[in-house]
Amino acid sequence: MKFQIKNLKQLLYSVQKNNIDEIHIYSNTLKLSINKSLNLLNNTKNTIKTIEKKYHPKIKKKNHKKQIKENNTNTLNSPEIYFTIVSPMVGTFYCSPAPNEPPFVKLYDIVKKQQTVCIIEAMKLMNEIESEIYGEIVEILVKDGEIIDCGQALMRVKPLKT
Repeated sequence: MKFQIKNLKQLLYSVQKNNIDEIHIYSNTLKLSINKSLNLLNNTKNTIKTIEKKYHPKIKKKNHKKQIKENNTNTLNSPEIYFTIVSPMVGTFYCSPAPNEPPFVKLYDIVKKQQTVCIIEAMKLMNEIESEIYGEIVEILVKDGEIIDCGQALMRVKPLKT
């Protein structure tokens, strides 16, 4: 079964309705992460309002010009945007390849896309975690040797233009 736009709309509506802050869905063909607390997309609220209107026709529709003005205001007043590297599994977090070696990344380091940023040990296997974007490490949220859960935030990265 393919994941279609109508499924995404239903999922986004359910996330909003049930007050879910973060959700991660993985399969062989799909990787989907939704994190409302990061405000990665300026238009998330407007998208959810649009979905609500489609599923709830009783909600009054706004004037189109007013909607465009709201979108422009949100873009101008948006806070800085950060990407969060999350753990895809349960395991032990390691910031370096071996105990006496330097860490893969430090605070304020610039990382490239697909650069290894840490290792998670799970069932005696070492799994390299890579950055999905080019940016600057602005926060490391876990300590070396700490046990972590699937979906737990590991690092925050400020996207940079290449």
